Amino acid sequence: MEQTTISSRKVGGLVGLIAILIPMCAPAASVSTVGPTSSAGLAFARYIASIQERNPFTDSGLVGVEIEASLPSLYKETRLVAIRDMGKSERSEYRVLQIEGDAIVAQEVIARYLALQELLEDLPVSSVEITPANYKFQYKGEIGTGGALAYVYKITPKKKRDGLIQGQLWIDSVTGAAILQSGRFVKTPSPFLGKIEVVRDIARRDGSPLVRITHMTIETPRVGHGELTITEIPLSSIKEEQGKKTGTLSRR
Repeated sequence: MEQTTISSRKVGGLVGLIAILIPMCAPAASVSTVGPTSSAGLAFARYIASIQERNPFTDSGLVGVEIEASLPSLYKETRLVAIRDMGKSERSEYRVLQIEGDAIVAQEVIARYLALQELLEDLPVSSVEITPANYKFQYKGEIGTGGALAYVYKITPKKKRDGLIQGQLWIDSVTGAAILQSGRFVKTPSPFLGKIEVVRDIARRDGSPLVRITHMTIETPRVGHGELTITEIPLSSIKEEQGKKTGTLSRR
């Protein structure tokens, strides 16, 4: 598997756009289990502990979202930029800042993605978390990720339930933080979406999540194969970055 990377130009571009629009690899090992005192075992224990921490992408606060969607067979695409917030109903609410492209992609791909997200939000968090309660974990080895090292686990749902995926989880070898999740949904809450495959890449700075990029493919009933790339950046991260730049300039 090739390493999934996050383009700094892409992240910087989205950060800049939001600021304008709103004020402000080693081979896998064959072993299936790891000892609790091994490096991989300690990293896995840290991963389990990290699940209890606040998730800046879903728990609270404003999140900048860019959705790039396409229908490859029709050579059509659409791009949407929005601010996501949790409303009083505890559902995600989107304030659209910009949308451009083909309307059919917005209707058949982006609208279906947002409907899927709404259905997933109705599921108990504990039922979809990637934990030993919901998944079987098989250690596959280690892989290089841009100068760092990650441990790779094959994840298999214990039950065929909504919101669970079969695929892989990569965790940082030191902190245990999840840096990549990939696979296919074993069952989807929405019957009209068909097969869904997803790759989610999480970039961190100083141990904190900075940006999350999700690549997703869906099958639509009317126009076939659809592709999405969803980039999410907590606005608190943007403020921190701007504060660091301001501090750097003031010292010059």
